[in-house]
Amino acid sequence: MFHKPVKPHYRQLLIVLIANFLISPLFGREIGGFLSAGLLFYTIVLVVWNLSPPKALLSLYIAIAALALFLQIAGNLSTNQSVSPALALVSQAIFSLYLGIAACLILKSIFTTTTITVETVEGGISVYFLIGYIWALFYGMIATINIEAFSQPLVADGTFIRATHFSFTTLTTLGYGDIVPVSELATVLTNLEAIIGQMYPAVFISILVGGYLSQRSIR
Repeated sequence: MFHKPVKPHYRQLLIVLIANFLISPLFGREIGGFLSAGLLFYTIVLVVWNLSPPKALLSLYIAIAALALFLQIAGNLSTNQSVSPALALVSQAIFSLYLGIAACLILKSIFTTTTITVETVEGGISVYFLIGYIWALFYGMIATINIEAFSQPLVADGTFIRATHFSFTTLTTLGYGDIVPVSELATVLTNLEAIIGQMYPAVFISILVGGYLSQRSIR
């Protein structure tokens, strides 16, 4: 399915993820929403490109990701209240699936590595950001289906700024103040993200420390 593995490079991916987190809210809801969707699309392209798949498979992956981007933009621009949520749901589902696969592939690379490098650290941090974005998409889908699933609307004018804020607040277990889950499904998802937010850094740090100590003992 894929060519022989290449040495992973996650620096550009990490920069794009951080840029999406910091820059998108500065451009207002409409432009910020388009920018965020574009950066998510670029994230998918970066991850898939790094895997060096066959050209036909790479084209297929990028085409499906481009479809998700198109549906997201079309949903934002549509004035039809029945069509817009459907387009948004399909787009969110595709983005969350692709980002989830990306996180799993990076984690597999980290867990199977025998040498701890800067790329390992950058990949681990990238996964942490990816988890936050994936759950933001989950929350966006829930809020699209049930507008009363949270105490405040999470998706406004097709943007995910509030959903992203809520997701990272949950992931870092910072504590809620402005938005809280109301529906049972939203509550279960927030609990699951909070658990991952506690466990993942501990596991990742233990891998780094164990790998570093192993490298020193070999020397």
